[in-house]
Amino acid sequence: MVDCDSKDKSVRFVEKNYPLVRLLRLKEDLGPAYAINLAARQAEGDYVLILNNDVTLPEDMLSVLVDQMQEDENCVINPVEISWRGEYLGSGCYSGWIGRFLYKLIKLKGKVPFYPSTACCLVPKKIIVDNPLNENLFMYEDTEWGWRLHLKRIKTKVVNSTHFRHRSSGSEDTPYSPKQAFFVGRAVLATCFVCFKIPVMILMLPILFWNYAWQVLVYAKRGKPKSILAYTKGHFAFFTRLESFIQDRKKVQRQRAIGDLSILKIMIGSIDFAERSQREWSETKKLEAKEATREAVGVQ
Repeated sequence: MVDCDSKDKSVRFVEKNYPLVRLLRLKEDLGPAYAINLAARQAEGDYVLILNNDVTLPEDMLSVLVDQMQEDENCVINPVEISWRGEYLGSGCYSGWIGRFLYKLIKLKGKVPFYPSTACCLVPKKIIVDNPLNENLFMYEDTEWGWRLHLKRIKTKVVNSTHFRHRSSGSEDTPYSPKQAFFVGRAVLATCFVCFKIPVMILMLPILFWNYAWQVLVYAKRGKPKSILAYTKGHFAFFTRLESFIQDRKKVQRQRAIGDLSILKIMIGSIDFAERSQREWSETKKLEAKEATREAVGVQ
């Protein structure tokens, strides 16, 4: 367990109630990416299960994921993500910044999510050590991580037979807070700059501008003027750390194994995958509810 300089009593609670847990205490909050990378390097197993601090797991989830991982270790595996109230949240994550806009123009079927949800995912230790999360992003680094994995032909899979419960944005004041808006704003530009080739990046600029306008409209509708300002500042903050992102970009472009056309297809297809996954989850739950009703009637 990595504690990012928390101010509550969580460390004391863990030390008292879970003495077998190995605690890594940081003197400052360096972001989720830093914490995850640190924990992965310190871990002693063949696989690493990344967990946020606001998730709960069914007892059999880990064994189900490990069974799947042992069949193919060139991947990152997600269970289905549901809310604490049992509502469906997602099967991995789709490309929200570019894919959803291109999907309105080009309908492509997809078989995989664009990136894994790092709220809960199983990954071989070798993969995450060789492909650490980008610590320059501080937060919302999972899109860039999944993108880089695709570039190296490392798959993201979803196991529909198990799930985890997640209180999304549980460690923030609100899911539309200025803090969140700032880091999302910076991550949008930084991720595309690092992972796209420059000609494609230039072609995508109109879509990125439209994404900016759409997000500003979302904040405006929710009465979040401070988040609009923070989101805009996040975009400009990309340029203040440009040198670091240039170094990230050089490494990514040197190691990539597939082109941007393939990436765009995965982006667009991830929207179709997300929509189909939600429908399949809903249909499965309806069938389970009907079966439970039949069994209850039969018992009576």
